[in-house]
Amino acid sequence: MDWLYPAYTWALLLVPAAVGLYGWAARRRRADRARFGHPATVQQLATTLRPRRRWWKAGLVVGALLLGAVALMGPRWGTQVRTVERRGLDLVVALDVSASMRAQDVSPSRLRRAKNEIRTLVDDLSGDRVGLVLFAGTGFVQAPLTTDYDAFRLFLNAAAPDQISTPGTDVGRAVDAGLQAFGASRPADDATATPEAPRPRALLLVSDGENHTGDLNAARQRAEDAGVTLLTAGIGTEEGARIPVYENGRRVDYKRNRTGAVVRSRLREAPLRRLARSGAYFRIGAASSALSDVPAALRQVGASTYDADRFADYEEMYQWPLAAALGLLLAGRLLPARRRSPSGTRRGEGRGGTQHPG
Repeated sequence: MDWLYPAYTWALLLVPAAVGLYGWAARRRRADRARFGHPATVQQLATTLRPRRRWWKAGLVVGALLLGAVALMGPRWGTQVRTVERRGLDLVVALDVSASMRAQDVSPSRLRRAKNEIRTLVDDLSGDRVGLVLFAGTGFVQAPLTTDYDAFRLFLNAAAPDQISTPGTDVGRAVDAGLQAFGASRPADDATATPEAPRPRALLLVSDGENHTGDLNAARQRAEDAGVTLLTAGIGTEEGARIPVYENGRRVDYKRNRTGAVVRSRLREAPLRRLARSGAYFRIGAASSALSDVPAALRQVGASTYDADRFADYEEMYQWPLAAALGLLLAGRLLPARRRSPSGTRRGEGRGGTQHPG
């Protein structure tokens, strides 16, 4: 809000306020003495500080406030140029949006649970670029590689089975779409990676593994040739569940086969494990999820420097005016609270110490 000033501004405002307060107190004392009696006589009887010492004490307090305000301003000295490197890798998430992902053997459904787990995964990333591929019987790039995680989440929220009309789970198409998101190969003039330290790339495929088509070995080989590490995550249970059919947002039936029997979808881990032979496999079950281990697996894949920022760094010097302000306050405390008489005793005390009865 515009009316909120920095802390040092309020401290600076205290300086004239303190000066005004001390001035008002001095005028008030003079007025009280004038009402009490003759000013010279009252001054002789007074046991407080001499006027000059009182002004010295006020000056020390005001000076401490001023130095405190300077300390709050954060004074700096010197300039040192520092370089901060940004390190990370490229991660493409390939999400299965086939009809079987509507099964509810994991709550609330396989697809919605997968999206929740992916959101949590992205929250744990830092400095990595992430992209999104949707696939079923075919695949396409839903979100290109980006470090804008909020934009990635928007694309992820929009993922739905009706975005791909081709049925099935073609893992080979998913891998090809993932390689498209990365780029088929690294150009020699790629600004985000150097020949000595190429930017690591990983493809995380999230699926129930059911009704898969395509050559898994060929898909894995294409990924390895492109320098992409394959990670897979299986979602669902061995018991499986029926696949609901929706119309206008309402469930009207369950998916049936050609004979009219209700189809039961189950998690198929074998193809997913085969695909991730060179990477790692994670399981998302009804009560637990291993997707939280993906960041650790990505760190094993590696990271490279993709950007570097240069900025000027300064040495903080606030401690010096702060120490001076404390010194002034201490000096004000050390000033004697009452003035002494010429004989060395405080006014108001008996001469020669305590009187004893003779």
